[in-house]
Amino acid sequence: MRIARVFPTRTSMTPIDRDAYFDVPDLFTPHYKEVHISVTFTWDKKKGEMLAEAWKKHGDMVYLGGGAISKDYGLDFEPGMYLKKGVIITTRGCIFNCVFCQVREREGEFRELNIKSGHIIQDNNILASSNNHWDCLMNKLSFEKDIEFKGGLDKRLLTLKRAKDLRGLKIKSLWLACDQSNGIEGLKKAVRKLQKVGFTRNHLYCYVLIGDNARENIYRLREVWKMGCIPFAQLFRNKEDSIKYSKSWKRFQRRWDLPAIIRTRCRSITRKD
Repeated sequence: MRIARVFPTRTSMTPIDRDAYFDVPDLFTPHYKEVHISVTFTWDKKKGEMLAEAWKKHGDMVYLGGGAISKDYGLDFEPGMYLKKGVIITTRGCIFNCVFCQVREREGEFRELNIKSGHIIQDNNILASSNNHWDCLMNKLSFEKDIEFKGGLDKRLLTLKRAKDLRGLKIKSLWLACDQSNGIEGLKKAVRKLQKVGFTRNHLYCYVLIGDNARENIYRLREVWKMGCIPFAQLFRNKEDSIKYSKSWKRFQRRWDLPAIIRTRCRSITRKD
């Protein structure tokens, strides 16, 4: 049965097949037995409700759900359904409850799911998984290439043993995060473990949360580069997405999310230091 999946926001992770939509239906949109409106971000709730209403004439049943709507979010994971082909999620929830993160609120206690085949791991905290789950994932990934851990590796939980496990795979990118200045030292320790087993800047990327203090934000971005990662700036968005950033903040963020520009900028910084 063909199911229409409708997304209020297009991201790099959303599906792009013929049954994936990002707006209201038009005159050429076919009729579906089921239409699923998938709302990932809390700030898209109103648009999701609008889309659900607009799609009623194009589906026998129209369901409104997703991480921002459903309390039973993430009971299982079906590859290619709400994320593009190749992306998998093997765990839900988190063992931590960071003030700037909504994962625990949305997904609840940490739990492990059945592991499907794919090469982009989008778990929020894969390193919180049990040794058995981790070993099963490593075995599955041993048959994949261009592997990316896009959900981020928690610097607090990375061990040398798991860094070695990752080095045994065909890794394209590993992502970490540096959201506050007090996390820099912990990030350095994690990066050193990854470097010790052979990873280089070509593999290591780091999300850097910005939007409050430009001087401090620049300091963190520079420190991430110095320790051997490529930093990527992300503007903080609260639950309601009510923060309105100025053009200068948006311009600042864009300067730190394009790899070529980041490399040029940071190499210049390194020479000055």
